[in-house]
Formats: sequence, C-alpha cells, structure tokens
Amino acid sequence: MQQLNLPINLEFVSLRPSSGSNKEMATKKYHILAKCYDKKGNLLAAAFNSYTKTHPLQAYFARKVGHPHCEYLHAEIHAILKCRGKPIHRITTERYDARGLPANAQPCPICQEAIKALGIKIVEYTK
Repeated sequence: MQQLNLPINLEFVSLRPSSGSNKEMATKKYHILAKCYDKKGNLLAAAFNSYTKTHPLQAYFARKVGHPHCEYLHAEIHAILKCRGKPIHRITTERYDARGLPANAQPCPICQEAIKALGIKIVEYTK
C-alpha cells in the first residue's frame, strides 16, 4: 500500500451523498471515465464523474488548489478511491460527448494535484 501524508486513510472511507443540488447532472453533455492500472498493466479500477456523491479526499484537494466549491467526485479521484490504497502506476482519463465521440479530457487542477500527491507515474488522456 502506498504511504501518503493525507488527512484521511484511503482504505477505510466510503462515499457519501452530497448535500448540494443535482441540477448540474441534467445539463452535462459528456461523460468522463478514469481508469487506474498497476505496473503490469492490470486494471485496478474504473469510475465516472459523480454529480450526486462527494468525498473528503475530493474536498481536500479542491481546497488545496483554491476550488472549494468543486465538491462532486471527479472521475480520477473516484477511480483512485476504488483502488483502496493499491499502488497505481498509470491513470487514464477519457471524455466522450453526447454522440459517444472522444473529446479533450486533460485532468483538472484538482485531479492533477491528487495524481501528483499519490505519485502516479503515467497520466494519459483523450485529446
């Protein structure tokens, strides 16, 4: 398990519903998918953005980069949480528009900070 200096233990936390509204979900015209892989290329976890759930790790990195209002789980952080502390070597982020075509999915500053803090070596995304 990776040793991290974070305010929570990734192994024992669970997702919780956000107290915010769900209006944003109806207006999104794309889907974002993140996948985490180990050093051998085995898939550890895959996750989509959530517009109904939040997590202390999401809030921690959002505050750290100056975006405390970004409380909903991003796909990258959601996938990292699903790994339950297993070492992640590579993370991929994919965005698909309403027609199912790939679009730019470079991780946002919040997710970039999380990826950096976790020491993930390889980051790939659709362009």
